[in-house]
Amino acid sequence: MKQIYYVIQALIHGRGANIIKIISLTLGITVSILIFAREAFEFSYDTCYDDYERLCIVKTVWFYNGGEHPSYITLGPVAGALLENFSEDLECATTTQQWWQNSAWFYNDHRFQTNAMTADSSFFKTMGVTVFTGDPKELNNPDVLFISRSLAKEMFASQDPVGKTVVYNKQMPMTVKGVYEDFPENSSLYRSQIVMSMATARKYDWGYWGWDGGDSYMACVRLRKSANLDNLNIKIKKYIEEIRQEKGVTISLVPIKDFRIDSGSSSMRMIGILIILATVILFIVTLNYVLISISSMSRRAKSIGVHKCNGAGSGSIFAMFMWETVVVLVISLLLMGFLLLNFRDMIEDILGVSLNGLFGWENIWAPLCVVLFLLIIGGVLPGQLFSRVPVTQVFHRYTDGKKGWKRPLLFVQFSGVAFIFSLLTLILTQSYHIISKNRGFDYERVAYADGAYFKKDSEAAHAIIKSFPYVEDLTSSSNLIVDGLSGSGVTTDDGKWLSMRWMMADKNFAPFMKLDFVKGRNLAAPDEILVNETFLRMMHWEENPVGRQVHDKDMIYGNIVGVMKDFSTENPAYVGIQPLFMTYQRTFGGMLQVRLKEPFDDNLKLLNEEVERALPQYDIIFSPFQKVIDGQNNDITNFRNAAILAAITILFITLMGLIGYINDEMQRRSKEIAIRKVNGAEASSILVLLSKDIFWISLPALVIGTVCAWYMGNIWMEQFAEVATFPVVYYIGVAFGVLVLIIGCVILKAWRIANENPVKSIKSE
Repeated sequence: MKQIYYVIQALIHGRGANIIKIISLTLGITVSILIFAREAFEFSYDTCYDDYERLCIVKTVWFYNGGEHPSYITLGPVAGALLENFSEDLECATTTQQWWQNSAWFYNDHRFQTNAMTADSSFFKTMGVTVFTGDPKELNNPDVLFISRSLAKEMFASQDPVGKTVVYNKQMPMTVKGVYEDFPENSSLYRSQIVMSMATARKYDWGYWGWDGGDSYMACVRLRKSANLDNLNIKIKKYIEEIRQEKGVTISLVPIKDFRIDSGSSSMRMIGILIILATVILFIVTLNYVLISISSMSRRAKSIGVHKCNGAGSGSIFAMFMWETVVVLVISLLLMGFLLLNFRDMIEDILGVSLNGLFGWENIWAPLCVVLFLLIIGGVLPGQLFSRVPVTQVFHRYTDGKKGWKRPLLFVQFSGVAFIFSLLTLILTQSYHIISKNRGFDYERVAYADGAYFKKDSEAAHAIIKSFPYVEDLTSSSNLIVDGLSGSGVTTDDGKWLSMRWMMADKNFAPFMKLDFVKGRNLAAPDEILVNETFLRMMHWEENPVGRQVHDKDMIYGNIVGVMKDFSTENPAYVGIQPLFMTYQRTFGGMLQVRLKEPFDDNLKLLNEEVERALPQYDIIFSPFQKVIDGQNNDITNFRNAAILAAITILFITLMGLIGYINDEMQRRSKEIAIRKVNGAEASSILVLLSKDIFWISLPALVIGTVCAWYMGNIWMEQFAEVATFPVVYYIGVAFGVLVLIIGCVILKAWRIANENPVKSIKSE
């Protein structure tokens, strides 16, 4: 207890330095724990299923347009065929469709919006998902569904949901046949709260089912305990080659736990960079704590000598400093909790994960490792040094500068600052380049509504929406122009098959989106086609394309009447320009798009209210097109925000450590500086004297940090389809700016003692 009492007294006595310690520790451990916990969460993806080690997902590699195109979207019959032919290795298999994101469901005039899917009767058994009520075999019947436990509670409260009727999109009634456990946050199926029967998809013709096309399904299988995945994949490859009788596709099984990273939903490149950032922050905050502690040695040596005079041994002194580290760390963790609670929404938005999911039991090991590292390094190193202070220090001033410790610590911190700021500048440049990129079409003041499939009153619906005074223009298409569109085959003049992007659009679509034409005119009638420049290059039709017929073997799409300038049909950050052909859409419906007059937000709200009144039989809700663009930019903007937060944290921590070092140096060398001034030294020469040491520490550190940033930056940039210009001179400029900041901090902090009356310093000796 005496040790804890002395620790508290020491913390109160040195509260200035300890406040700096606590603030820097709080910021450092908050950022590093959040990043490490986020990456631990990433590695836990899809490990939430029962016996997940035996669960695999089907991966299909398509060969077209001269290259390989891996995908986890496959053909409908694949799962069943694999189970039938490899029953000695497979226990069960299932097929799903994942089309219905944010779909609308109605019960007793209440609207519920959630993700839905279709699946067969083996889905829950294969995936290892608990079913609370109902028989999964009901999924063999059309117009039935299962709902998650949370949605059942939200829809029906305490009532039994089985047998109740819900309506999809105000048009398709379906019967609830069971309730299943919600998919947790670390599942790729998270927020999928409705499972419709695959028989429903077959009834309404939601996707082609066959071996010769219609790749719109996901398939999963559960291995038998005796199965060997590598051997099974070899057998599957031979089987698929026999079925397809061509080398246009290969199929293999991938463990479900590897799905997220292998599919590109998450990138090992991004994970690696974030882990490096977190490691840099963790090292810097730990070394900064050590540096501040060591810098206080000249002030605390006498009190340590007093403790030793009173019988304290080296072990007791060491224990005191370990307790001090524990107390400071606990205070910092409490402050971290305060920050997390008060900035919860912002943090969850940047990380894309709730705090509950982030600090779940399966991920708690990551924060604990960070705390343990800080406790061991931050407590042991200073504790060892302080425990070796001789008892004679009670009689004279302690002047050992311990530069052998301080300079390497500063070196690491300066390297970290150069690394993070160089990388941050690159990230800011690239993110600005992507976000500000002209996509080739105009989505300003545009709102869209999906799933508006009118029956016989499409013209009436068009007239109603067009009549609203705040609607400037109106169009419809099969897809939103940035959703990647559908794939469709086209045959070249020499009989070669190519995969193109395809969509349908009405005759007002091109003028509405303000698409530029290189040749020809807009669509005006059926059997007319628009293509982009990339389509012509792939077909080798650059000369005289207008009038050419586009077909896939015997299926004729129509004749080209216009050539559009290339524009992005997907996220331009990661996907380049795709070859596109656009066919004529005869009726108004599908994906509705309106351009509203200002004020946009007010008119959007008014539009949704009036459409609900005018067309109550349909569920049509318009959303801003800008939200889709922002969603595509989310990955890079969130990474940018995380990098900014990391940079600010590292800069603050490093400056705190630097200030502590300068204070210690000025205290240690105050007599030397006073004597120099008595002998005629100018204030400028004193500032040069104090800055020179820091300069020679920082120069090689900045070089190393900048080179590391250049290397990591190149790795990060490899993921983008289009990159901003960032020459080496930019890295040099950032390093120079950091050097100026460091030296400027030294000069500002040393300015007072450099201009102080030397008599004061000599008297204090």
